[in-house]
Amino acid sequence: MSTVVVGVDGSDAARDAVAWAAREAAARGADLMILQAFDVAGLYADAAVAPLLDDVEESIRAEAREILEAARTVAAQSAPGVAVDVAEDRRAPSLALVERSRTAELLVLGSAGRGALGTALGSVTLSVASHAACPVVVVRGTASDGPVLVGVDGGPLSDVALEHAFAAAAEHGTGLHALSAWHDGRSPALAAAGAFERLRAAEERALAERLAGWSERYPDVAVQRTVERDEPGRALAAASARARLVVVATRGRGGFSGLLLGSTGLGLIQRAGCPVMLVGPSVTA
Repeated sequence: MSTVVVGVDGSDAARDAVAWAAREAAARGADLMILQAFDVAGLYADAAVAPLLDDVEESIRAEAREILEAARTVAAQSAPGVAVDVAEDRRAPSLALVERSRTAELLVLGSAGRGALGTALGSVTLSVASHAACPVVVVRGTASDGPVLVGVDGGPLSDVALEHAFAAAAEHGTGLHALSAWHDGRSPALAAAGAFERLRAAEERALAERLAGWSERYPDVAVQRTVERDEPGRALAAASARARLVVVATRGRGGFSGLLLGSTGLGLIQRAGCPVMLVGPSVTA
């Protein structure tokens, strides 16, 4: 049985993530694992806390139990038929989540939180999305009944992102919207040369060719293709308002190899109108 793992920290965003993860587990026929992680070892570095560690650790464990039981209740209400398990981890959240990703089908996080685990703009989400062995979904916005939206840029992870986007569309019985956006800096030279239409035609051909094989593998998924002359992050954020889920690779053809998360993915976890699936370099199709 496959497993969807969701990280919780007691925040409202984490509860939203649990509800989404439970419904997604139901759609995938998977179990749900709810994980609460806190780096207890880090407390030992604080001389002021050290004399109180026994009491502090017991307080942390008590709060963790409350958080996990509340999350279990949310999961049961959101998807009554899904098998739910809970786990505590006393390591750094990013380490705990990345390790769980090796045996999970999907990792799910909230878009914001009260602590380290839930903050989508903090180091945990960036690190997890870049190193996880499965896709990471940041739950934000409002998922509609629309298609799965996927950003296609021809980068090294583009095919893996397409695989997970088509699979998600098939699981939910919905269509897929493949969007390719290119930005030319509004170059006067290109405009004068009349190159815009030729570039658009070339992008449309490339997108159609890239999608052809996937449509054969998923014949029941209706595909809409869009090519836009815009910044990819802006185009995807606008289209996400009508989507169920937006899927992007964490690093595209324009990224720098040293970045943990590409600018498009980073922008979407701040601005998307629906949950965002991030497909990192360790994820396989």
